[in-house]
Parts: sequence; C-alpha cells; structure tokens
Amino acid sequence: MLEFWWRPLLFVLGLAFVSFLFYGDISGGRGWMLFSLGLFAYLIYQLRQLRKFSEWVSNPSRPPLQGDGVWGDALYGLEKLLRGRQGAQQKVAADLQQMLEATRNLPDGVVILDDDNRIVWLNLAAERLLGLSPNRDIGQFALYLLRNSRFAEWLNHDDYSVVLNLDSPASPETKLAMQLIPLPRLQKMLLARDITEIARVEAMRRDFVANVSHELRTPITVIVGFLEAFEDMPEPDPVQFRKHIPLMREQSDRIRRLVDDLLNLARLESEPDTKDETVDAVSLARRLAGEAETMSQGRHQIELRIDNQARLIGNGQELYSALANLVSNAVRYTPTGGHILIRWGVSELGEQTFSVKDSGEGIEARHIPRLTERFYRVDQGRSRSTGGTGLGLAIVKHVLQRHQARLRVVSIPGKGSTFSACFPVERVIPELAAAPRSAPAT
Repeated sequence: MLEFWWRPLLFVLGLAFVSFLFYGDISGGRGWMLFSLGLFAYLIYQLRQLRKFSEWVSNPSRPPLQGDGVWGDALYGLEKLLRGRQGAQQKVAADLQQMLEATRNLPDGVVILDDDNRIVWLNLAAERLLGLSPNRDIGQFALYLLRNSRFAEWLNHDDYSVVLNLDSPASPETKLAMQLIPLPRLQKMLLARDITEIARVEAMRRDFVANVSHELRTPITVIVGFLEAFEDMPEPDPVQFRKHIPLMREQSDRIRRLVDDLLNLARLESEPDTKDETVDAVSLARRLAGEAETMSQGRHQIELRIDNQARLIGNGQELYSALANLVSNAVRYTPTGGHILIRWGVSELGEQTFSVKDSGEGIEARHIPRLTERFYRVDQGRSRSTGGTGLGLAIVKHVLQRHQARLRVVSIPGKGSTFSACFPVERVIPELAAAPRSAPAT
C-alpha cells in the first residue's frame, strides 16, 4: 500500500531533478516547460489507464486487464479479488440451485405466499396435491384458487401452530395436513403433506377396536346371561344346566379362537424377521389334507395333488398356521357335496404354489381386494355361523409377507374360488428329479 503512494511521488520528484540537472536552474522557463511536459505526459498516461479500466468494468465478458507500474499492481489485486468473489458467488448460486431443486422435488407440497397471500412459488408436489400450476397461478390469490371456508379461515388466522386437515382439492380421496411457516419479508410457506395412508391406518385402528368389541360382546353376553339365570335359581336344575353347557362352551371357544388369532397377529407384527428352516411342504400338504377330511366329516370330496417334491425355506409353524386357514375356509364355506382340491406344485405363471380350490359360492370381484382386512366379511351372518373369527386371511397375508410370498385369489361367483400362496424362487428348494405325481388324501 505504501508503494502505491510513493511511486507516483518519486516520479514527480525525479522529473523535477532531471529538469534541474539539464537546465541548471529549475526556476528558468525551459526547466518549467520540461517539468510541465513531463507532468502532462504522465497525466495522459493515467487518463488512458483510467479509460481502459472504465471500458473493462462496463464489459460483461471482462477479459483479463493488464497494466504497467502502479496500475498493474492495482489491477492484479482487483482481478484476484473479483475472481475470489466470483467463485464464492458461483458456489452460492450452485448451492441455491441445489436447494431449490431439492425443494422442488420434495414429496410434500410447498407454496410460498407473500404478505397478501399471493402465490410466489410452488413445487411439483403442490401441483399434484393442490391442483396448482406455476404457469397459471403464480401471482394469484391462494384463496381464489383453493375455495374452502375452513382453509380461508385458517389462512387468515395466521396461527402457525395450527395444522389444518382437509381433503385435497385436486383429489377428494387424498387427505392433506396443511401447516404455515413464517418467512422473512412478511412471506410465509404453506406445507401440504399427504396423510392418506395415515388416515387409512387410523380408520383401520378404530374399526379394529370396534370390531373386537363387537365380536367379544355377543359370546360374553350369552355366557353372562346363562350365569345370571343360574344365579337367580334358588336350586339350579342340573338338567337345565347341562342343556346349556354346550352353548356356553361354544361361545367360550369362540372367545378363545378370537384371542388366539389376535395374539398371533400381534406376534407376527412385533417380530420383524422369521426363523427360517427347511420345511417339508409335501408332508405339510398331506397333513392339511388329512385335517380337511376330519373337518369335513365326509360332507365334501377332498383331493390332494402333489406335482413335485420341492421344499420351502421358512418357518414351519407360521406356514402351517397360514395354509391351514386357507384349507379350513374352503371346508367351512363349501356346501355339502362340494369338491375341494389341495395342490402343491408349479402354477401356470411358473411359481411354486400351495393352492386350495373349492366349488363353493364364490366371491364377487369387489370384495377380493379387501379379503385380507381384519374382520372384513363378505357375508356377516354366514361367517359367524361357520365359526370364523374374521382374522384368518389377515394372518395369511402377514405370514406370506414375512416369507416374501403373496396371496393370489381367483373367484367366480357361483363356481368357486382358488386361494393360492405363491412363493418366490429364493424360498424354494427344488426337487432333485422332477416326478409329477398325485396322492390321495389320507
């Protein structure tokens, strides 16, 4: 910095010394003329450098500027400073662009509003969840676009702690949770989160509690009713007592089955992984066919078909519980004289499958997607009369999911249904030599 000030002063002093040296007396006219011409030439040089600097500043491309002497030092320092600031600006711009791109692709809807609730910016999720368009709605009042009295009251209230739940204006079946966040310059951010799945789970929880209460109320009422009647008798009649014992036992068994299924479901949901072992699927199929014969008591024709000797990798007890539910459902819901086919083999889609095919009444297509919901019944009265708890297929779904398998249901009303547990190749141990065969039920 000192050099910057001393070098012009040294030039002027040097010019005065040269004038004195050549003309002896600097007070003479020639000495002053030489000194003046030197200063004038120095001024012209400085003005030219200043003009170059001005042109360089006004040029957007700004090529590297070079200079001599003091100007060279100053321009080099300025160029270095600008390069540093340009690099910092480019980094800030890149970070801002990255942040903007990340916000644009957030799964939650983001809308920036000004102090008059006009839309300043919105992301892709806001287009999908709120039905807004950046080309059409930027600068528009949010209240004009989202016409909802609850939304208008909430937005004008400016209470940032309140979360508003409402249906999406773009899709009524989508549930949204909306929240406001204050921003600088009197702006605010409107966040819209899709809570459809959360709302569905919460509805299922409420339905589950209501269904459990309803399922337990009837058998408990029956048992309590008998007990109160016996208590009011001065001398209980043993004949009457024994007459009602079978019904009381039936209702007690119903409660026990329901509690067992609830505990089984709770265990399946609480344990993330299953304990794998090699499962002899052929023996398991024969065992289930035998149990089907026992349950049927000759009312149905039970057929077992073993197409190969493949085994499974999984939890034998869990698989037995799931597949036994498929078999017991077929026996319960197939009319007397019907046919039930239990098959272990490869399906037409090339998957190793345990399937149960019956000749029952069949299920309408609208019911099939909901069959694995807890307590969902196609026919309420018929399901209870057969002794089902309404949790069997829910248990089947959880067990198969733990084995990376899936449940496939094909049903034609009036012709019967086929429930198939389809296992992935990673869970199947193929037989050494394929030998298709059929085996009668034992």
